[in-house]
Amino acid sequence: MFRFIVALFASFMIMQSAFADTARPEIAKYVKGYQGQEGVQVWTLRIGPKEANESLVQIVNVDNALDKKIIRCKVEPASGGATSYKTEVEGKSWELLRVKDGSGELYLPGESSSTWVAYSQSLSQEGNAEHFLTDYLEQEGK
Repeated sequence: MFRFIVALFASFMIMQSAFADTARPEIAKYVKGYQGQEGVQVWTLRIGPKEANESLVQIVNVDNALDKKIIRCKVEPASGGATSYKTEVEGKSWELLRVKDGSGELYLPGESSSTWVAYSQSLSQEGNAEHFLTDYLEQEGK
């Protein structure tokens, strides 16, 4: 009986440590959705504590390697009161998105021009923060 209790306790400890490794990072409560020309959609979600200034960004409906990928970006203030979402592309800092007052520009690597996007309440309401995070974690294999 003692061996059974020890084995059960050991199993519990192993399972607990496995679950501890899969703790989900803090995220914002809501996803923000932006819509652009020709059906382009951009989704953003804060990840980590607010002071970390990081966000997940997903771009959908673009003829680009980034289509449907979820990218982790640093969020920084930009000139004129805008907010800049930057990531790394081919080892260099890349401004992916810049927004101000509900609209902005999407800058895709390899494209010669930017794409205008604007906040969409309907897209934002469709977004689910927990599902977005799960998709990111699965994409990253975490």
